[in-house]
Amino acid sequence: MEVTLIDNQDKVKLDPDLTKEVAAYISDKFDRDSKSQLNIIFLDGKEIRKLNKKYRNIDSETDVLSFSYISDRDELNPGDDSYTIGEVFICPEVAWSNIKDQDKNWNLNLEIVLLMIHGILHIYDYDHLEEKGKVDMEGIQNSLISDIRRTFNL
Repeated sequence: MEVTLIDNQDKVKLDPDLTKEVAAYISDKFDRDSKSQLNIIFLDGKEIRKLNKKYRNIDSETDVLSFSYISDRDELNPGDDSYTIGEVFICPEVAWSNIKDQDKNWNLNLEIVLLMIHGILHIYDYDHLEEKGKVDMEGIQNSLISDIRRTFNL
């Protein structure tokens, strides 16, 4: 899968090389099709709040939003071999505030990784509204975080 990172915020400094490498690693766990594409977009609090209001009718900042285009593949890309499976929008400002409640072994890079995983899981129809889905999703997230911590020495 091809992953495109777009950093449309300047409030929180990200490590673009690490983020791109980890994003590709995560996405390959879900889809090894070289014709599929995933966009990960980093937004400031104001912009993610607008998206959250528009698409979820919640007028507040959030850490991650995701939009899946998998079910619309044929409609959006008729006759085209390449296709965008979805987009994950992440707010590094909210991610930064999330880590304040974590232990000393947690940092911004790990929080961004967690949000990428979380967003990708939603693209593939995982959800945490029901208890079973929440348990499944958290199990996958925790497994991938452990794998990434070992693989990338985070």
